[in-house]
Amino acid sequence: MTMTYSTIGPYRLLKKLGEGGMGVVYEAVHQGIGHHVAIKLLAPQFNSQSEYVSRFLNEARAAAAIDHPGIVQVIDSGRLQDGSTYLIMELLKGESLAARVQSGEQPLFHVLYIGWQIASALAAAHTAGIVHRDLKPHKVDPDEKYWKDSHFRERNSGTSLSIR
Repeated sequence: MTMTYSTIGPYRLLKKLGEGGMGVVYEAVHQGIGHHVAIKLLAPQFNSQSEYVSRFLNEARAAAAIDHPGIVQVIDSGRLQDGSTYLIMELLKGESLAARVQSGEQPLFHVLYIGWQIASALAAAHTAGIVHRDLKPHKVDPDEKYWKDSHFRERNSGTSLSIR
């Protein structure tokens, strides 16, 4: 999927972080204040289909409505002049749970605590009436600023929900 943007509003795109069937996620920086964020753009073939655009924007509203440390913060969402749809989210740094598991055996306490963190975030989502339909280890992200406390979040690859 090829995106031709270098800026979205006040944000300058820095690098592609990931790509999925529904869109692509970039790291970006606010040009005025230097704050780094993640920007997810809906894939171009879906921007003209109201069902996909509605689902994409509903995910942003749903995630923004959940107050839980394991749910990534959605900062903004909208549409560009050309009809492209975007989400601006808190930027997570670190490696995925899948990469962490592949790096070797994990202490039992970490495994149990990670499971508890994921279950807690999913419970908050379920309480808000949201069901995460695509939770996978490569989407669970240990945010590096929380790694020492073992807080995990789900990477935004198909939903706005994130686990920490």
